[in-house]
Amino acid sequence: MKIKVLSDSVINQIAAGEVVDRPSGVVRELVDNAIDAGATDIFVTLQGGGNSRLKVRDNGYGMAKDDAILAFERHATSKVSAIDDLTGIVTMGFRGEALASIAAVSKVQLRTKEQNSDIGTHVVFRGGRLVNVEPVPWSQGTEIEVEHLFFNTPARRKFLKSPKSELARTRTWLAHSSLSHPEVRYRLVSDGDEILHLRPVSSMVERAKDVFSSELLSCDLTEGGVRVQAMVSHPGEALSDASGLVILVNGRLVTDRVILRAVREGYDSMLKDREFPTGYVALEVSGEFVDVNVHPQKSEVRFRHPNQIFAVVRGAILSGVRGLQRPVQVGRPSIAPLMTESIPTAKQEPSSSRVGTEIFSEVSQSRTISTSPAPLFSSESYVRTHVDTYEAFSPKDTDLAAASSDDFAARPSFRFSDLRYVGQILGCYLLCEWQDSFVIVDMHAAHERVNYTHIRDAYSRKELTPQPLLIPQRVTLSYEQVNNLTEQIELIRALGFDVTEVDPQQIEIRAVPSVLSHVNCSAVIRDLAAEPVVAGWQERVEERIDHIAARVACHASVRSGDAINRQEAYALFDQLDSVFMSGACPHGRPVVAQFSRDAVEKWFGRDR
Repeated sequence: MKIKVLSDSVINQIAAGEVVDRPSGVVRELVDNAIDAGATDIFVTLQGGGNSRLKVRDNGYGMAKDDAILAFERHATSKVSAIDDLTGIVTMGFRGEALASIAAVSKVQLRTKEQNSDIGTHVVFRGGRLVNVEPVPWSQGTEIEVEHLFFNTPARRKFLKSPKSELARTRTWLAHSSLSHPEVRYRLVSDGDEILHLRPVSSMVERAKDVFSSELLSCDLTEGGVRVQAMVSHPGEALSDASGLVILVNGRLVTDRVILRAVREGYDSMLKDREFPTGYVALEVSGEFVDVNVHPQKSEVRFRHPNQIFAVVRGAILSGVRGLQRPVQVGRPSIAPLMTESIPTAKQEPSSSRVGTEIFSEVSQSRTISTSPAPLFSSESYVRTHVDTYEAFSPKDTDLAAASSDDFAARPSFRFSDLRYVGQILGCYLLCEWQDSFVIVDMHAAHERVNYTHIRDAYSRKELTPQPLLIPQRVTLSYEQVNNLTEQIELIRALGFDVTEVDPQQIEIRAVPSVLSHVNCSAVIRDLAAEPVVAGWQERVEERIDHIAARVACHASVRSGDAINRQEAYALFDQLDSVFMSGACPHGRPVVAQFSRDAVEKWFGRDR
């Protein structure tokens, strides 16, 4: 078989399949070019989801006639002149492949005019061939219209999705990409209907209001030349995939496994294996330490020091999540609808009405009635532990972890100890009033968070001493379960257990952590033994300790159906104010949910 040089038409069609695979890919390339051209207003129009026709118009610098023609040549670009330029790329596009690739598989019309020119230029390409050039009257900027994508490559065209699916892809990409350019107006119209209108705003945080409607946690950390700015959701609002998490590297929308794993680990033990938070993570790093030229669609990057990136992102997320205390707002989706109407902000300011004053007054009076320690939640050993923890992590550190001048990101003034306890309902939930709303606390999740913090802090200080059992307990397990247990036996002992293998199918419990002295410890051991140990856990010891501590805390906590009195409820609220991440249990479930007065009145029709 002889080796042949491919023709330009075949080369262009191959490149088109790599650079643009669907209408959203075309929109991505054209919008990136508009951003590079200094546009502050970008208008996208679709017909048939973009399968039939799409158009991108901007108010950028525009081009002269010669440049408008040359732009459709392969690897023609104004952004790279020498190989050294590739190490410091700050533009969204740089290869000069987009227009050539798009023109090779569609009919393209370009209208453009430079700022100081009197007349514009109209250029028409069909299947990569120039068919017309003429002067036209035109305002400043550029408009590119693409018709019949893949008309000359039917094998590729049949892989396009339905118009509805293609529209959804374009809308999602446009909204996510807009986070890195909040000063730009983005509009999307599909078949005559305005689908998206994102007005110019002053910051990425402001733009996030229009993209995410859940109340997000602010995370900000700069270390070693890497800056991370992020806003992420409550773990209880996590999704089953990563579609709601936007990753931006130097303003470029990308997918990256290192960053994604760092974000998940920043949530400690609060996300399940296939759960992902919503929000965004924006990295700023010197161009010499990141290679953006590793993917045809520029959707992936490669870091020179990935371990450093991982550590800084994880630290940033952890710093924000550890200040998690606010209630989950009931009845609000985690992702905004991205439609044209005004989208409400995630935070609802509590009313400062007289009702709120009376509630706080009543709380103060009720709190002074009972001064004796509550039996379930005020043991002397625990009080000493959580006071030490609170002092170790000073208030100025918690403020730094969640600080922001913007109302959307700022940590709310919610405190569990400010709740007015009303009563216990459905065996597990503590009904309370707070300002102009009512609040429900999951007492099991709350106690679980308190116990988990106690266990982890005591482990860190090496103060988890085993409490011997008067009568050792023997537990019969399967061969696999005994093996799972013995494989991690040193960690289990470090957390206060004295467990010994008696035979291949039986273990003996001789001592347990004091927090478990009141429960059936065999159930805890069965729980730990039944779960297979993930390969490679030895490299992630702290993660495994978190997991075991969460399991132990779950068994040590009050259960649904346990009755607690008013003193115990207020003692639990006090302790929640003194631990990190008190807004979620160690498994990520919400501890507290808030129902606004407006939501309640809507239920009963009082809003009509």
